[in-house]
Amino acid sequence: MLEQVENSREHWGDVNNIINTWLEERQELIRLYSSISGDKVSKAEFANRIDTFCEVLVDYLSAGHFEVFTELENEARSFDTRGIQLVQALYPYLQQSTEIALWFNDRCEQLKHSDSHFEEIRSELSYLGESLTDRFQLEDQLIEYVHKSHVFAVRH
Repeated sequence: MLEQVENSREHWGDVNNIINTWLEERQELIRLYSSISGDKVSKAEFANRIDTFCEVLVDYLSAGHFEVFTELENEARSFDTRGIQLVQALYPYLQQSTEIALWFNDRCEQLKHSDSHFEEIRSELSYLGESLTDRFQLEDQLIEYVHKSHVFAVRH
């Protein structure tokens, strides 16, 4: 029985590390977004920074869907049905946000060599920023409800 408790602690500790790494990547994404969303960013500087931003954006989305959300869903299944219900309720909104972000990434790829679409991409960046803000709030709800309450239960 003690071994089972230790295995649970180790597993949920690993999940905690995955989430922490992902949240650090979110901070990098926000920093990059801020560096390209200001009015003072020149066209040349914007073009230089947008590629890096899109790379981090896609990496963040991938880690969320293929690691973090999977682990949170598994965790919810291990502890309670309300957590599963929350995952299932929020997932469509997270998926919609993912589609917006991937559309933006594709759009930037299509237009990155076109000087005439600079203002259009900046406008779309603003829409993406609103979507990401909503997404981050939903992700935080999942982490708070599904993960943090269960980590506390496993440790005690």
